[in-house]
Amino acid sequence: MKKAIHQIAAEILSAEKRPMTAEEIYEIIAAKGLYEFKAQSPKSVLRNQLRRHSSNVTGPNQATTAIFKMSPEGLFSLT
Repeated sequence: MKKAIHQIAAEILSAEKRPMTAEEIYEIIAAKGLYEFKAQSPKSVLRNQLRRHSSNVTGPNQATTAIFKMSPEGLFSLT
């Protein structure tokens, strides 16, 4: 079964053991071919999914279970 973007991002954050920007996470996904983005702006898709699954971000369509936390500097970490 194919993993969702937020699941892959969580695995990367767990392996890296440090807060990361959406761009840093994207670079690892792209370099390792972990996910095939079909959007014209894959970094935006990833950033939106990270924010959607973050405990301290509010917005439409927030996920019911938060996996991430976003710092004021835009770094994502696992909750």
